[in-house]
Amino acid sequence: LCNEPQGVSAQSFLLQLRAAQDAGRRHAGRDGAEDIPGAGAAGGMGFAFLNYLNSSLEPGISLVLGILGFQEKLEGAELVITGEGRMDAQTAMGKVPVGIAKMAKEKGCMVIAFAGGVTEDAEECNEAGIDAFFSIVRGVTDLDTAMEKGHALHNMEAAAVQAARLIRAVKTQKC
Repeated sequence: LCNEPQGVSAQSFLLQLRAAQDAGRRHAGRDGAEDIPGAGAAGGMGFAFLNYLNSSLEPGISLVLGILGFQEKLEGAELVITGEGRMDAQTAMGKVPVGIAKMAKEKGCMVIAFAGGVTEDAEECNEAGIDAFFSIVRGVTDLDTAMEKGHALHNMEAAAVQAARLIRAVKTQKC
């Protein structure tokens, strides 16, 4: 390694990079692509596709749920149950449970989610369409124990039973 200057300062390099970006944008005729959600994902691949391949971006969950015919499967459903390993603010930014919730809400379904872990900021998932979420971990435990198949199945069943009891109570109570 050499500590001598390479002839181009970081500031100069950044200016050259921005000039190249502007030239590319003018050449592609697609101004503002960097502001489109998803354009910065995967190291900027979305931006490159938008700018140079005359393409559009679609959230992966929408694509997958469309292929699976999920919307048709929701016909007549009242409740959708989904899950995530860890429910947090990132989940609310478009991960699978929120993609499922958005489609379920279009059909008027209630959505609950189960998660191995729930963080303080997971409440953002409520604003994104998940009516309620439940952690399946019961008490303090280490990750290896929590993920042990028998232990995890027991915890999931216990959490599901409690959620079902709540739903039944809400539907049958008159006050």
